[in-house]
Amino acid sequence: MVVLVIPIKPVFAYRIFTGRKRYDLRKARSGFLVEPGNRVVLYVSGGVKAFMGEYTIGEVITGSPDYVIREVSRRPSSGVGEEDFSYIRDSKYALAMEVLNPIIYRKPIEMKEVLRIIPDYNPPLGIQKLDDYEPLVVLLFNKARGLRG
Repeated sequence: MVVLVIPIKPVFAYRIFTGRKRYDLRKARSGFLVEPGNRVVLYVSGGVKAFMGEYTIGEVITGSPDYVIREVSRRPSSGVGEEDFSYIRDSKYALAMEVLNPIIYRKPIEMKEVLRIIPDYNPPLGIQKLDDYEPLVVLLFNKARGLRG
């Protein structure tokens, strides 16, 4: 299974976890492959600095920012607006990932906790693609499920 680790501002994370935001818009490289069923772990940046939860990707819309904006705008309950659109507008390539089954972790996994176990880890600045057996993913999923990590 492919796991994407993605940084997100606290306000947008809150909107995803409460079900208000149903599409997550991102800048991407052309040819970057994101598929329905991939899992996304959200690293909440800002003053939070913690892995707060995850979601499963549903529909994926890719293309130019104008195309992605037009397609997402056709979905009346997308939960995205101008603030989201302005983020992707200046990129060459963009994607929108439908948010399915958002899960907020019972206890956030703080970056300082991750660094105690994986000292050289740097939080992602963009989309970080990992396999489900990589140390960070194992740590996050074990901690989220209340297992020893």
